[in-house]
Amino acid sequence: MRFWEGGGVRTALAILVLLLGAELVARLVPALRRLGLPLAIVAGTAGLLLGDQALAWIHLDTQLLESAVYHGLAVVFIAVGLQAPAGGGRSAGARSMAFAIPFMMGTQDLLGLGAVLLLDRSLHPGFGLLLPMGFKEGPGRALSMGAAWEASGLPAGAQVGLVTAVLNYAWCVVAGIPLVIWGRRRGWAGSAEAAGWPSAQAPAVDPAAESGIEALGRQAALVGFCYLLTWAACAALARALSGSPDLAAMVWGFHFIIGATIAMIVRSLLDRVPGPALVDNALMGRLGGTTVDLITASALAAVQLTVLRAHWLPIALVTTLGGLWTPGLCVWMARRAWTEAPFEHAVLWFGMSTGTLPTGLALLRVVDPELRRPAAVSAVFGSAGSIPGVAPLLLLLIPATVQAFGTGWPGRGWLMLGALALYCLIVLVLWRAVGGLRFRRPLGSAWPPLADPKA
Repeated sequence: MRFWEGGGVRTALAILVLLLGAELVARLVPALRRLGLPLAIVAGTAGLLLGDQALAWIHLDTQLLESAVYHGLAVVFIAVGLQAPAGGGRSAGARSMAFAIPFMMGTQDLLGLGAVLLLDRSLHPGFGLLLPMGFKEGPGRALSMGAAWEASGLPAGAQVGLVTAVLNYAWCVVAGIPLVIWGRRRGWAGSAEAAGWPSAQAPAVDPAAESGIEALGRQAALVGFCYLLTWAACAALARALSGSPDLAAMVWGFHFIIGATIAMIVRSLLDRVPGPALVDNALMGRLGGTTVDLITASALAAVQLTVLRAHWLPIALVTTLGGLWTPGLCVWMARRAWTEAPFEHAVLWFGMSTGTLPTGLALLRVVDPELRRPAAVSAVFGSAGSIPGVAPLLLLLIPATVQAFGTGWPGRGWLMLGALALYCLIVLVLWRAVGGLRFRRPLGSAWPPLADPKA
């Protein structure tokens, strides 16, 4: 029948079946669940292996999956924005995250470019600069940037970007799961109740008055309403910026931040409506968590595997250095950057820095299943606040480094390495001055006590 044409329905059903299969496997193999491995990552990896890129046992519409990731990210941000803050921790945690994101990107750029210069001065700097693109921005951004740099001499740039992005997911699992296990064993992952944070809000309406399905439907309708307003706002801004196509495209790229802002405004207006609260934090959290599972599995299954053997050494070196550096920095900084739920922030920051935001949220759900702790809120506000800090990297330093390749290289490369180091230092100083960062002693401790008079 025509309703089954196009493969969209089959792709959606395949993702749901993969999620169900991951749940069944976890129940049959209890050790898998004890590891704390996000089942959405298991499902997405299975989709990648069973799909057209590997075994070709199932066909998945890649464009549909990419679209699901794009729209699903906005749904998650809207769902978090509609929830009442669990403990008023929006400002401090988000402000610190706004500095953490550009600082991590800057250090990854510094690490990648330095490794390339030391390994082979004739290598294109893109081999190193694609590290944060693949580790932080995801397959789409890594592919597009790599393809754009092909004209400046980066061989098979699109494929290099994709391979880097694929390896980032591997590092997210290989280092992320041991990180969660280690933190739990050391008692860093405190429960919401133990820390004084409510794990779920009581139902906002009388259960006798309506069923849970009706209540969940209302939460979905509220998210849909906010997303419709988001589309209208993005369309209006894009038309206003029609004379600058790059800025107009950026508006649609940051639709999830616009959606979160609109959700907060809507939430404040809904609070004035008489009667029981329209937003149920517990149900809204579950809606957001379910969406995270769907988009995480879709993002992994949508990755296009490309075998790139000619340049395996610089790719392996750069991604390995990035994979080792990122978790160490996240853990060391977390206790010094966040006083509320520091381990949850470390897990989220690591997941975001070795994958896209959906993978960070998926890893966070291992320790915060309903996304009710402050880290999820920090992701929303911190991502928005990080834009001014990330802009100098994406619009100035990285393009200037790529343009410097050729005449005067590697001398100009070392100069740009110094510029990246200066950028990281400036972000660090500002983070310390206004972002809440405190260099708690002893500096050699990964998890120093919070009550430190020398901080």
